[in-house]
Amino acid sequence: MSKRAQTTGAPRRRRRGRQTATVDGGENITQDQTESSYKSRAEREEQLQKWVIRGVAAVVGILLLLVAIAFAFEQLIIPNQLVASVHGEGITVRDFRQEYLLERNRLLLQLNQIQNAGFDVQQLAQQEPYATWINEINVPDQLGLRVLNDMVDDRLLAQEAASRNVSIDDTAVRQAVESYFGFDPTEVALIGVEPTATLEPTITPTPYVSPTPSPSPPPTATPDPEAEAESEDAEPTITPQPTIVEPTLSAEEVRDNFEENERDYRAYFDRAGVALETLDAFFQRNALETLLADALVPDDASLLYADARHILVDDEDTALAAITALRQGESFAALARAISTDPGSASRGGELGEAYIGNYVPEFRRAIEEAEIGAIVGPVESEFGYHVLQVRSKEQRADADVESQRERAKQQELQLLKDSLRENQSDNFEIYDSWLDHIPRS
Repeated sequence: MSKRAQTTGAPRRRRRGRQTATVDGGENITQDQTESSYKSRAEREEQLQKWVIRGVAAVVGILLLLVAIAFAFEQLIIPNQLVASVHGEGITVRDFRQEYLLERNRLLLQLNQIQNAGFDVQQLAQQEPYATWINEINVPDQLGLRVLNDMVDDRLLAQEAASRNVSIDDTAVRQAVESYFGFDPTEVALIGVEPTATLEPTITPTPYVSPTPSPSPPPTATPDPEAEAESEDAEPTITPQPTIVEPTLSAEEVRDNFEENERDYRAYFDRAGVALETLDAFFQRNALETLLADALVPDDASLLYADARHILVDDEDTALAAITALRQGESFAALARAISTDPGSASRGGELGEAYIGNYVPEFRRAIEEAEIGAIVGPVESEFGYHVLQVRSKEQRADADVESQRERAKQQELQLLKDSLRENQSDNFEIYDSWLDHIPRS
């Protein structure tokens, strides 16, 4: 018997060492590997929990990333997009939204003040400018277009002011703020100050001048017996109560009220989401427009007044026929009464009277400026139709009567300048259709 075949009755010892096992596919793994791959239930649950936490964290991270991207897009990318450009200078969504909020809340504040003063806003809705204000508040697109056009005009006007060497400083801006709130420091400083007595000039009688006759006294009215009888039966007259006069505020109180109003005004717009810089820019534009208007119509400038008459018709052929008839000797007054469509002047033979020419539409005004006295001029086309006109007289005036008209003339000249800039520089600005997507809707 071979040695390998010999055996004893004692049990064999299991040999320690690494044993291998064959798994499907013929791959051999060791016993150590088998034992290490076995995990308890608690270990498996812990491992699963870790994977769940990692998955949730990944999802949350992705969501946070998407939110951050959306926030960055809404707060950084969109606000810097352009809705218009003027001479290569962009108008951003941020600026447009701010100006929209400023103007909308200005309209709301004005309407609230009118309503608090006891006026019926519904009745005012039939009048201008209140009808436009209410429409713009109710129709965001209408207000948005007006605001954007105003922003374009402001930039065109700023460049025009620079070309005329018109610029603002802190003093001009402060004056614009005071004017906006109706505060006049000069008038306030004079409150409580006794006016200096003005010496009456001594009048030296001029010889050989007849005294001005005094007007004759008016005739005494003849009493009406029936009226006297009615007055005897009339109710007794109620004596009106004396009017309570509010005490005049001191200069200090007036200034305190102005400063409080300004603080409240700024706080109102701050609550509405309007940045302080936007409100300051509003007053800066007011200051620049005031200086530019003063440059266009200085305080000592004379204004052109004209005595004119006109015939207004609907089409050019009728206007040409009217000119032919007038040059053949037809009466201007008779023809105006017969064919003019201007209800205000037709019944007066087309007479417009003597007036400041800035009161007329630009086309009519220019025709008056260029017309020779007595000449038949036309046809002149305007938004109302076709005019045939004749100027009787023209005169530059700078007297006291012009003072009340001068401020209006300043604003008219400023508006004419805006219209001219927009017309002549139409190639230098562009409004993009995307502005409609960026109107604040809240």
